[in-house]
Amino acid sequence: MMTELKKELKIRSKVWLELAGVPFFGQGRLAILRAIDHHGSMIKASEETNISYRRIRGIIREMEKHLGRALVVSCRGGKLGGGTAITSTARDLIYRFEQQQIGLHDKMDKTFARLFSDYLR
Repeated sequence: MMTELKKELKIRSKVWLELAGVPFFGQGRLAILRAIDHHGSMIKASEETNISYRRIRGIIREMEKHLGRALVVSCRGGKLGGGTAITSTARDLIYRFEQQQIGLHDKMDKTFARLFSDYLR
């Protein structure tokens, strides 16, 4: 029994950015931007993330207001159909957030291994 517990001991963390003490960007918003980028559509992103289109639009507007920069550009339907794309600012935000997470998780994994090594044997 003790061996099984040792193998399952892991560390978990959740990272997000705050602006003026209020959560601004984390896994949920990252998933929204990734889904918009993947599908080229806020409606499809809404379906993928199970977040209403209205809520996604509100989240995007809120983030854009705080940043003072556009995160998405949309064009209405028509003959060729409409769509939404993320901007270079959104791509940069995604990239920096992911790099921060990688660095943090690498450091946490090393510290965890050092501090809990006797529990992992």
